[in-house]
Amino acid sequence: MLLAHVDTDSLSYRILPAHIAKSHGNGKLSALQAQIQPHFLYNTLFAIKQLCELGETENANAMVSGLANFYRIGVSGGREIIPIKEEISHVESYLRIQQMRYEEDFCYSIQVDETVLSNTIIKLTLQPLVENAIYHGIKSKREFGRIVIYGRREGENVILEVRDNGAGMDKETLLGIHRMLTDTQVHTSQSYGLKNVNTRLKLQYGQEYGLSVESEIEKGTTVRVIIPVQGAQPPAVPQEEEE
Repeated sequence: MLLAHVDTDSLSYRILPAHIAKSHGNGKLSALQAQIQPHFLYNTLFAIKQLCELGETENANAMVSGLANFYRIGVSGGREIIPIKEEISHVESYLRIQQMRYEEDFCYSIQVDETVLSNTIIKLTLQPLVENAIYHGIKSKREFGRIVIYGRREGENVILEVRDNGAGMDKETLLGIHRMLTDTQVHTSQSYGLKNVNTRLKLQYGQEYGLSVESEIEKGTTVRVIIPVQGAQPPAVPQEEEE
């Protein structure tokens, strides 16, 4: 059953440019801030309401659980850096909710080596990439689609990939994406999420890390995340002194 929805999803997480500050003079760049947009929440709550009205309490409960987990990890106690295991759990909650809403549109699988799950990563890295795969890849092709998330170690790097078999991009569009990822002055509305994820990764790990994109028209797109093994550790939370 395909649930009705309001066409206002756009970015459920919109990564907003923010002041890039140095932390206590040690040269560490802060991550770009993230702001939760109401569209994804509104549409999911509306879908839950429909399920309840249809008496499908089991599906409604599953969607509520997925939504709670999605926002719990998204907030993550104020941490900017989280284990890949949590990042995967976060994006899987998003995929489960979207699949319940668009069950006739796509399926997904996650194939991430256990050896990289303890590695850390900037939170909200994968969800914008999966969102692009759904709305600019799968739904644009208007055929049943498939999204696969891969994860593995290659030498001293961790590689995460989001692949879809959607509409893909022609050479000119793909060239524009490549230019956008390498030139800070180039902006496109369709690749807003890609650019901000790429910027945050480079700020955190260095210019040699970030995103790369491969695509072929009518065959699909692969977005690759490259980060160092072990990544950046989250800062210690200062403890209040006992009186």
